[in-house]
Amino acid sequence: MDSTKIIASVVALAFIGGIAYFFLSSETSAPGVIPDYVTGETREVYEWAKSPEGKAILEQLPCYCGCKFEGHRHDRDCFWRDDGTFDKHGITCSVCLDIGKKAKAMTAEGKTVCEIRKAVDDFYSPNKHLATNTPMPEGCA
Repeated sequence: MDSTKIIASVVALAFIGGIAYFFLSSETSAPGVIPDYVTGETREVYEWAKSPEGKAILEQLPCYCGCKFEGHRHDRDCFWRDDGTFDKHGITCSVCLDIGKKAKAMTAEGKTVCEIRKAVDDFYSPNKHLATNTPMPEGCA
């Protein structure tokens, strides 16, 4: 076997191993645990999404990526399941993550859930047909 085939085999095995780790680790995480491969700003959004504040905000914001077809009810479902276990959807979808980042930043700026919801709804209005069926927060027009 020549060195090119050996190198190709090693690269293929490493790639397959990485993919397997990604899929298996997210399914075997204990409640509240974020896998090590989630880093940086994405990890910060996951951490915030499991906090009482993040949970309360994200459960009032729709997601506009089409994940409603996977049974998601709001943007928080893109990060955490009801049993508290990690959902990898938030790291594989830029729409979900963007909504989480926007909500986290606007909350830090002191914006109300109504202001955040309006900003998200306005930005994603071209995708409204893909939105989760998330009720409007109480008191918002």
